Amino acid sequence: MLHAVQVTKLGAVFVQVSDLDQSVRFYSEVLKLQLRNIENWEDGRGANYKIGSDGPLLTLLEKVNPQRLQQPAFNLCCENIVEGYEALKSQGVNVGPLNQWSSDQNDHIDFDVFDPDGNAINLIEWKRRA
Repeated sequence: MLHAVQVTKLGAVFVQVSDLDQSVRFYSEVLKLQLRNIENWEDGRGANYKIGSDGPLLTLLEKVNPQRLQQPAFNLCCENIVEGYEALKSQGVNVGPLNQWSSDQNDHIDFDVFDPDGNAINLIEWKRRA
């Protein structure tokens, strides 16, 4: 029997983009993410963003014909999401509708924001239900 690999945490999420410089401006200035570094690889360039102090990286991969995320593959937890939604909308950023919903354990408010390539990124705020 093979030994199972023990997963300890999520290391990175990868998003393909067509113009790394334009995307870095969006993720840095609009989403206010912390850029760790930009790297040159054999097959192109990439940008790494830190998510939290010990969280996964969000890595942007520059590709000639990127595959677009039509539905979010991940979400980013936020605070003051309603105010953030209104601010992004007033700046002309492409956002989807603001949604409020509840699960058995949490109350949620979320919306999708679209990067320059049209990748959908879900922004969410949730609170434990009493």
